[in-house]
Amino acid sequence: MDAAAAVALNVGGELFQTTAATLSRAGAASPLASLGPSSPSAPHFLDGDPRLFAQLLSFLRHGRLLAPAPPSASLLAEARRFALDGALLASLSPASAFAPLSLRPSALLPLAGRVPPSAVAVCPSPPHPASLVAAHGGVVTCFDAALATRASVLTPLPAVDSLVAVSPALALAGARDFPGVHLCRFSDDGPAAAAVPEVLSWPGSPSATVLSMAATVPSGAPSAPWLFASFESARRNSSAMVAFDLNSLSPVAEIGRKEVFGADVEAAIPATKLGWLCEHNLLLAAGSHSSPGGVVGDIRLWDIRASATVPVWEVREEEDCFADVAASDTLSALFKVGAASGEVFMADLRRLGNGGGIGLEPWVCIGDGQRAAAAASSRRKEGNGCMIECYCNWVFVTRGADVEVWSQVELAPEAGGKKVMKRNWVGSGPYMDAGAGEEAFKEKAKIVSWAFGGSRMALARADKRSVEVWDSALAKICANP
Repeated sequence: MDAAAAVALNVGGELFQTTAATLSRAGAASPLASLGPSSPSAPHFLDGDPRLFAQLLSFLRHGRLLAPAPPSASLLAEARRFALDGALLASLSPASAFAPLSLRPSALLPLAGRVPPSAVAVCPSPPHPASLVAAHGGVVTCFDAALATRASVLTPLPAVDSLVAVSPALALAGARDFPGVHLCRFSDDGPAAAAVPEVLSWPGSPSATVLSMAATVPSGAPSAPWLFASFESARRNSSAMVAFDLNSLSPVAEIGRKEVFGADVEAAIPATKLGWLCEHNLLLAAGSHSSPGGVVGDIRLWDIRASATVPVWEVREEEDCFADVAASDTLSALFKVGAASGEVFMADLRRLGNGGGIGLEPWVCIGDGQRAAAAASSRRKEGNGCMIECYCNWVFVTRGADVEVWSQVELAPEAGGKKVMKRNWVGSGPYMDAGAGEEAFKEKAKIVSWAFGGSRMALARADKRSVEVWDSALAKICANP
């Protein structure tokens, strides 16, 4: 078939003209791709709404919807008739359109019930559309990529502390005071739950609770995603990380098992933060313990191909221990927020030695170095409650109700030409109350959970029974219609 050949369509009595090449972008599964050349005097007839079809045809021509608003339920239904709904949803929030300084509030998603959200997650895209999942109380609610439809699953958990979105049809939930990782399967037909609750447990310790989770597809592993879950026994005297194959729902490996002997809790601190560096094939595991003497923590990197008992690198944190830590594949670095100073620190993965490294100082302060040095030996807690995450080429830090963003920039040749990290702020949120004091607002709107995916950032705030969605793709569409 000649790709440039003209194709005429009669949709609900209205004439459309396009080319075979444009219709072929619908994919082999769409009936549109098989339509051959035709003339306006003998067009192909399609029984549909011409107003909706005009938007779908525009989508095929430009690769995105030109209207800044998410598609309506009727447009999604029309897209489903032509097997275009998956491509349409995937185009709504492309990671290539993510720009932190262009993030703008785009949606406020109300949640049923009276409990504010405790955790949010965004389905990784690609390969899936960037659907959003939120946990409120024991309920896990999934919104599609258009944020138009939702389905909810009721779990036995009193409250969800850890949440991972694996696909638009599957999320994983865990709690620090309830055993097991609970699988939440969502139905396209509305609210649904598995007939028999599916739970992943630490083999040999079914009562162990979940401290943290991370999902990924490790290099060289089966095509199904893996889940890494950090478990702690009910008696809090042992802990381990377990890797599960989410295709077979079976455990693959036990990593870093620890036992507490006597009162020496600091010798076996469990991991409360997990992260996966896909390009480096490394698992980040970090945990801290607070005592009257201060905060002590461990950060470890595991190469599960090499060993499940000995990390490839680790560091013991004592002075200005981390309040939170994250890893960036694209920047090849670890980042932390100091619990005492509140400053941001960076450790270059390429300079970290193998086979341990306890006692070495890997961190370089990219914030106020003098403030960090002064706070290291003090009892200040400037970083308490701060969270840090890495997404694409950026590093994000929560400061109460605000979001701080760090970007890597290259200095001019006359300034040395080296790369440095620069700080900026994401714009104001929609909750600002001009009549309330600033401190009262910050406490009320404090960010308790967040997630990134596609061109979006999702925020859960204290005492707000909704999820706040920020999007940079919409800003680009409005600027370049």
